[in-house]
Amino acid sequence: MNDNGNVHGDERQQRVEVLLHELRTSLTTIRGWAELPLQGLSDDPELMVRALRRIQDEADHMYEGIQRVFPRGHATWKRPLHLERVDLRDVADEAVADMGLLDPERPIAREDSGPATLVADARLLRHAVRNLLGNALKHTPAGSPVTVAVRGPVSGPGGAPRVELSVGDRGPGMGPRAIARLTTPYQEDGHGEPGGGGGGLGLTIVRRVVDLHGGEVAVSSAPDRGTTVTVALPTVSVSSGN
Repeated sequence: MNDNGNVHGDERQQRVEVLLHELRTSLTTIRGWAELPLQGLSDDPELMVRALRRIQDEADHMYEGIQRVFPRGHATWKRPLHLERVDLRDVADEAVADMGLLDPERPIAREDSGPATLVADARLLRHAVRNLLGNALKHTPAGSPVTVAVRGPVSGPGGAPRVELSVGDRGPGMGPRAIARLTTPYQEDGHGEPGGGGGGLGLTIVRRVVDLHGGEVAVSSAPDRGTTVTVALPTVSVSSGN
């Protein structure tokens, strides 16, 4: 019984750690968009509408995260996916815009190859991409370029169509524990304990989002030559998110 209690306690602690990571990310994004008027950009109505929508979306994400960890009644840890038709190119653009507010001097290149529409939870995908970008920016030298590329449609196992998004950097490379965090299914990842080599909760969140969408993660990394993380997602959802 004590062992079972420890398991539940570890899971609870993991939930709190993931929630705090997500709250910090969302609050930083909200602050970035909210500062636009102070930078003399309030005369652009389209930009202001975009900023307000992003602030609202991040606030909703924070509320849902708190409800998952501290529900009013009994509730599951994972919420059902809010499935809709999503263009992965738009998701990438939004994530790059968010990170551009936090590190405006960082060159982040965007590359697209073909349409990349799928059925997915846009908010979760955006947070996964943003966590990949955040990890790349955090663990590479200031000013080092990062590339976000979207490809679709491509053939997956058995010829099933899928879309791909990759984040590449020119940093020090990823350690084996961080690579394992991304390439091992979330349920088998030791309750999300932080790994080495630049890993962290951001990578755990990426792995969980990819698993919920029935996708796969591949990592190409070499010491002092950089890392490219590629997320492959089926064009039709294979998960209910439960």
